[in-house]
Amino acid sequence: MFDEETEDIARELGQEIALPPAKLRRHIDSKIVTTKLGNDAGIASVPNVIGKATSWSSLKKLAAKEKLGTDLVVQLPYGDSGRTTFFISSKEHWEVCAEKLVDEELKIMRRLEHLPGTLEACATRHGTLVGPIQTDITGFEELTPYRGGWCGNDIFPGVFDAPTRKAIRTMARKLGDTLYANGYRGVFCLDFLVENDTGEVYLGEINPRISGASPLTNLITSKYGGVPLFLFHLLEFMDVDWEIDVKKVQKRWD
Repeated sequence: MFDEETEDIARELGQEIALPPAKLRRHIDSKIVTTKLGNDAGIASVPNVIGKATSWSSLKKLAAKEKLGTDLVVQLPYGDSGRTTFFISSKEHWEVCAEKLVDEELKIMRRLEHLPGTLEACATRHGTLVGPIQTDITGFEELTPYRGGWCGNDIFPGVFDAPTRKAIRTMARKLGDTLYANGYRGVFCLDFLVENDTGEVYLGEINPRISGASPLTNLITSKYGGVPLFLFHLLEFMDVDWEIDVKKVQKRWD
């Protein structure tokens, strides 16, 4: 990960890192900030409440405010590959992870049966370009030691029906435009959840950086769309006066 120290070294060498500032990326990387940005963009997150808990009883009390039930998913603001995501439905579950959760700001969600997915998009001055929709491979113990941990991605035509694909892309464009308005530009990765019973599409989290989804994204957009998504990321950071019909490019990738 490029951080403030990397930025200082680059400046000393007269180089520019083609990414938004590390401080901004870390701010956006918070799952709680992601939820707030989604709310600003009119994007639904999994039903949730934000707050602090000191016991199983206080966690249940917080969840009751939004009628989330007692089968809960609890996340800390930062962490990857499921390492700071906890599945809690009893006092015993709470006690196993209480030391990590007490006095921390938590995102507390209703647990869903869902299909997880991801896509990479690029927030630009001419609008947000959205890459191909991918499914997440998560939680396989042969590939990750973390329950719910990311193991990779898969991509194939028709993974969701047309209305669901449209809802996912609309979500990504709204979020990208909101990120750009908040000073973020270039590539970001959006994780989403599609609820099994209802087909509802929810915002999961934002990875404000080049991510594990990048190889598949740029292979597909280059081979089948004529140009890799990453090119538009580079254009945002180059001294180039560029203009493009975003809808025309997007149509080649959809």
